[in-house]
Amino acid sequence: MTTAEATVDETEPGGSDEPAPDARLMGHSYDGIREYDNPLPSWWSAIFVGSIIFAGFYVLYFHVVGWGSNPKERYQAALASYESKREERDRADAMNVSEETLEHNARDGAILARGAAIFTERCASCHGPKGAGLIGPNLTDDRQIHGSTRMDLFRVVRGGAPGTAMVAWGEQLPPADVIAATTFVTTLRGKKLPGKAPEGLPVGAFEP
Repeated sequence: MTTAEATVDETEPGGSDEPAPDARLMGHSYDGIREYDNPLPSWWSAIFVGSIIFAGFYVLYFHVVGWGSNPKERYQAALASYESKREERDRADAMNVSEETLEHNARDGAILARGAAIFTERCASCHGPKGAGLIGPNLTDDRQIHGSTRMDLFRVVRGGAPGTAMVAWGEQLPPADVIAATTFVTTLRGKKLPGKAPEGLPVGAFEP
């Protein structure tokens, strides 16, 4: 046996140059490209199947049986609860203020200074820097649109005036600030500064 013959015998078992078949190759071929039979990992398949099962329960829970609530429904429920408790909050606030309290506060310089600052920051855009009226009514004349007392003013400042630009400051300011702002407004009535025409019924200035 020659050296060349020995080399052929060793490198070509069975007399063929073709590589041994791979058991992972699938039987089809596309443009000469063969595909491995390489299944997904079991953990990936488990997550996929679990997602499908979860989606089925989700649809049943939220859209078929109706046990769950979506964010919009939860918001509406929270808003309804807030509105239902507003009357309780209003009564609690009213217990801490009275006609006598507002009258007494009008002689307290610190409360008046705080009320003036709040008025400048929150109210001047509608009532003018001195309260003579712009969009809102003139607060310095001797008339009042809603009621006639200090407490009537407090209720408007705290709860707003439906159908007007007057917002409910009780929902945006602490109770002490609402009281301070109301106290300051009560001291404006009767100054009769030139501004918006009088509105409401004549009531006169508050007694100091």
